[in-house]
Amino acid sequence: MHPVWLQGALPSGYGVSLLQTLLALAAVCLLAWVVLRWSAKRGLGLGGGRRVKVLERVPLDGRRSLYLVEVGGRVLLLGAGDTASPTVLAELDPDDLPDLPEPKSFGDLVAKLRKGEGG
Repeated sequence: MHPVWLQGALPSGYGVSLLQTLLALAAVCLLAWVVLRWSAKRGLGLGGGRRVKVLERVPLDGRRSLYLVEVGGRVLLLGAGDTASPTVLAELDPDDLPDLPEPKSFGDLVAKLRKGEGG
């Protein structure tokens, strides 16, 4: 039993429990985001390699993929699958690769959608 001075002071019910759960979830997500950003800046985790860069991956089906990989200034086309080790299919000249357009930001996408709705 709560002391007399606390009775009625603490809200209870499903709404309060839901709010507490959502706040806890937001705090955990924020903490995970901070840790991942911090570790990525220090080269920890995926994509931290300095000599090998995966330029692109194209899935062919559920079990096989093509990889475009840059290693020491050379660009290699690799084929990989579940049962076989990766195979070098071709070496490409980096100058012959077409330039890719810059990826659009989320803000650009929203602006494009707004223009489409208004026009």
